[in-house]
Amino acid sequence: MAINGAQYAWEDINVVILGRIIEGIDEVKYKVKKDKMPIYGRGKNPVAFGRSKKEYDGSIGILQSELEALQASLPRGKDITDLDPFDITVSYVFDANPTQIIVDILRNCSFMEFEKGMKTGDTHMVISCPLQIGKIDYNV
Repeated sequence: MAINGAQYAWEDINVVILGRIIEGIDEVKYKVKKDKMPIYGRGKNPVAFGRSKKEYDGSIGILQSELEALQASLPRGKDITDLDPFDITVSYVFDANPTQIIVDILRNCSFMEFEKGMKTGDTHMVISCPLQIGKIDYNV
């Protein structure tokens, strides 16, 4: 709910991975998709809808320094795609109403890939990391 016209903003978000707030994050996205298929009987219109599985997807964009910090916690020669599944907590704390906190937990996450790269004129590196997500608990 907007308070005095204010909406949640990037400054209101906290993302916690492996027990620490990620300061060097510039993007977080996650979604759920549930299959619902029409069931046909007599005529041309569906007579019902069947429900099926849920699928989860997401990604984060982190600064190279955050990636290197995650990498440093791993044995030599390993990378973040080798991490065991972990939870990510995303919380939205609205400055205009700090008692209104939204918390979503992305369960059993794994980094699927990452790519490093820079080009002329870049002042920093942002690394997009697609996530495999086992389940999302919304507004816990």
